[in-house]
Amino acid sequence: MRSISQLLLFVALLAACTSPATDDAELVIDTANMLDAEQRQRIATFHGFLLLDYDIDYRVVTAADTGDIDSYAASRFAALEAGGASDNGHGLLLVIDPVQDRVRLEVGYALEGTFPDAFVAYVEQRQMVPFFAAGRVADGILATTELIVNRADAAVSNAGLESEIRLDGSGGAGASTSARLGAGTESSYSDAEVSAATSPAATLARYFSALRERNGNPSLGIYTPATQRMLENWVTTPAQMDNVVRSYRGCHAETAKIHSSGRYAVIRYPIAERQCSPWFFEKVNGVWALDLTMLQRAIRFGRDNSWHFERGVEHPYVFAFTDWRLDSIGYPQARR
Repeated sequence: MRSISQLLLFVALLAACTSPATDDAELVIDTANMLDAEQRQRIATFHGFLLLDYDIDYRVVTAADTGDIDSYAASRFAALEAGGASDNGHGLLLVIDPVQDRVRLEVGYALEGTFPDAFVAYVEQRQMVPFFAAGRVADGILATTELIVNRADAAVSNAGLESEIRLDGSGGAGASTSARLGAGTESSYSDAEVSAATSPAATLARYFSALRERNGNPSLGIYTPATQRMLENWVTTPAQMDNVVRSYRGCHAETAKIHSSGRYAVIRYPIAERQCSPWFFEKVNGVWALDLTMLQRAIRFGRDNSWHFERGVEHPYVFAFTDWRLDSIGYPQARR
């Protein structure tokens, strides 16, 4: 599961690691100077793990005034031998041109079945471009890579790629689109108010419904005040909302656990469903509001998407996990 905050949570893991394979300078070639050194390192680290875990050799190139970006991407793909670091020739190349305000994700032949043009167009327009419009190029690259990882997971598990996210009407081995660099975010708000409910399960159902409607309004009544303040500064994309809904379809929620004070509640999932992280609620004005700040403060995800607690972080939701034990990293285990 990769939630709306997953990109921020994964950065904590990346900060402590170095790229495990392939020279970082080969993974990120920033000739247009769109990224700082820390951002280049972060992207290279993430893409190094992508190669290690999924055998996908993913390069990023920024270049000013490339001309025909489709032709440029194809020639750079060949010149860089993208896919050469992969045992199976699995290559991807992302080209960003700030002068022409264009972006293209080039897909090697060996990956065309996994990343068809409809999928590529979807992640560009529904995930990458909203970040670019907000001036967050590095976050947009990483957020797109998150969806590539999810797609690769589905391919490995044979999880019905034909039903996965896509945007119809594009063609070719990859896709290009307007980057909208610095254009300002387009509102994903809806006029419909979504209020918290008198039970945690009902509030969670309303949250999923809002995501299905792609209602990214941070001021919705389903959120705690702290969550509303946090979301005001986030870029919430249509792809992220789609991804949360899709990720939880196969999760089996347990009955909500409510603290004896009546103030806090948790909906969690069986330990075996390691990619389904719990949800946290606080009673506000007599109803159960969703506390997403916990995803930022105390929940982390490993490279295989399994969630765990950040060790040493105090929070009021411990009561809901006393029948579990945590290993040295914070992954939940059944008590023996």
